[in-house]
Amino acid sequence: MEGVPHSGPRPFGWQEDRITLHPHEAALVRQAISDRIGGKAARAIARDWCELGVSGTRGGRPNAQTVTQIITAPRVCGYRANRGVLMPVPGTTEPVSGQWVPIVTPEQWQAVRATFSLGGPYPRGGSGAPRSTAEKAKPRTIGSGLLRCGAERSDGTECRGAMSRQKGRSKRSPYVYTCRSCRRCSISGPLADEALERLLFSAAPVHASLPESVRRRWRDGDMGVEEKRRTIRSVLTCCVVRPGVKGNPSWDHARVRPEWRSAARAEASAVDREPFRHGVGGSP
Repeated sequence: MEGVPHSGPRPFGWQEDRITLHPHEAALVRQAISDRIGGKAARAIARDWCELGVSGTRGGRPNAQTVTQIITAPRVCGYRANRGVLMPVPGTTEPVSGQWVPIVTPEQWQAVRATFSLGGPYPRGGSGAPRSTAEKAKPRTIGSGLLRCGAERSDGTECRGAMSRQKGRSKRSPYVYTCRSCRRCSISGPLADEALERLLFSAAPVHASLPESVRRRWRDGDMGVEEKRRTIRSVLTCCVVRPGVKGNPSWDHARVRPEWRSAARAEASAVDREPFRHGVGGSP
């Protein structure tokens, strides 16, 4: 209630006394808040910090989550909070002010917090703050979580890491899917989604073909992203993405290799029957 700085790791933006501003870090936080209010993505801010060689107070590389926690923490405008909740002055609704030097004004802090939606992918309000809602952010594209990395590991096996949606750098590819594990495989988001749709309607085997009513609703635009994802999952376990060839701008649909759900069931059934073929396990 006295606004005394907490113990623990040094907060990013302040010196070891947790009261005096760290000139370089405070300037980064101030600029990041201004950029975010102007529409810049937290991931892009984190990438800028990495390129500048910035590291966290415990030596880690900045990412979108840590940037979000830093710039939305009440501490940046001088307010005292407990797990993201402002501490009011007894008998009033005014927040307790800390003894440290603030980086931005309360108005700027409120403005940057407003740029992060409730239930977004990252908690806002500081490192100890819980999510604003238990509801998770819903995927915005049909390929999120359905694509797997096909890059080859050093032992010759496939990576198989999940590929997630990230912001792209061109009008043709406003978003891309990138492997979260090895980071060695990336593919244009719109082209990958087009390949998924092509597989469903042009390359699906007979046992995995969709009913005509489903096809019609998809092509007429009556399906949302969530329903499309459920439709894909009903016939596909996943799709493995082969890395592209550096310097080759041509698009190859064969980079996206489907793994049909019915084929997986048939393979599992064959494995279950294998002991009986060799006279093991008694009579079928």
